[in-house]
Amino acid sequence: MNTYDVGEYVVEVVDNPSQTLSDRERHSLIQQAIPVTRKAFGSEGITESDVIAHAIEVSTAVYIKNKIGELLAFSTCVPEKIENSIVIHLKGTAVRPEIQGEGLYSILIPLRILFEAQKHNGKDLLIGTRTPNPRVYEKVVKLGLYPRINEPTPDYLKPIAKEYAAIVRQKHSDFQSKKGLEFDADKLIARRAYGIFKENGEEETYSMLGDNIPSARDERITEFMKKNLNYKNGDAVILIGPYSKEKCIAMLEEYKGDVSKIVNNFS
Repeated sequence: MNTYDVGEYVVEVVDNPSQTLSDRERHSLIQQAIPVTRKAFGSEGITESDVIAHAIEVSTAVYIKNKIGELLAFSTCVPEKIENSIVIHLKGTAVRPEIQGEGLYSILIPLRILFEAQKHNGKDLLIGTRTPNPRVYEKVVKLGLYPRINEPTPDYLKPIAKEYAAIVRQKHSDFQSKKGLEFDADKLIARRAYGIFKENGEEETYSMLGDNIPSARDERITEFMKKNLNYKNGDAVILIGPYSKEKCIAMLEEYKGDVSKIVNNFS
């Protein structure tokens, strides 16, 4: 475990938490992560098994706590092999609502990637995630991912993105539409990504964001999402692109506090 003091927060980076943490540590973490996740997403329907899958059963985890050890936020990732590349899949991120404006995403997003990348030295690394949220898109695309506004996605990435979308659907999603994977390779959009199956077996798609779609600061991103995603159809953007250590560090340095001790770990 790597631990850093960042102002009023303590940042912990844990390798394979399901294996390296003690039973007591895992239990405590799970019990704290459940309310953090439910409050972050405004849903009491998030189960303990959901939290374990996204916060514990991962390759690299970043946990942000206060000085008395209370969990405030977490982010995680897992590697997925596609062709000759490894995609660092950004699996779970949750931040308590009262601190969502504190800029912690500038730590949570890149730090897990930087530590995970160290495990795959010399490999052809990509970063990937799936989201319907314009604000998440706006933040993550800074890492050099596609799709980008007014810039075509490279042809080499399109088949990789499609296979990645299929892996996310099969391995990292609670819902797999009976209609199969429908993927727009030009816009990198997965259709029917979110939904449920009713008691009669019929499927029903829904918006992960409800009726209130948050706006990105860049209006072009919000318009791109609204134009190309059918939210009620459960659509999501697949973000994918090459790993850049420099871009990850640049995002980390966007945090308002002193992160020099963390940055020095990668210099």
